Amino acid sequence: MRTPAFLPPFDYALAAFFTAWPAHPAGASAIALLTRLDNVALAQQASDEGRPALDPLQEQLRDALPEAVLADANFLRFLGHFMLRVMEQVGYELVQDQVPLPPHRQIVLKSAAVYRLAVAQAA
Repeated sequence: MRTPAFLPPFDYALAAFFTAWPAHPAGASAIALLTRLDNVALAQQASDEGRPALDPLQEQLRDALPEAVLADANFLRFLGHFMLRVMEQVGYELVQDQVPLPPHRQIVLKSAAVYRLAVAQAA
């Protein structure tokens, strides 16, 4: 598992809805949470086990963000797309999006994306 010493700044212009959320307090909190190195390592570990990357971070998201924001479909899209960028930066590639989580794990999300270490990174 390759975890960088830091994550470089992201290009938020990649998707139109990225432009508003990073400036929003909830968006800034989510970015800080998703880019913490220990959380990146949790996402990598979940991916290595074939589980959705955001699954082990759901409790932290629930505790850190207002319920109304977590109910916003656009915010959840932002979380998913931002996690994609994080995982790409640490050498993972998307395997499948919208993988259903088991009912007992639907804390914030009903589905999430699964990643795997990119072939070039694994060699």
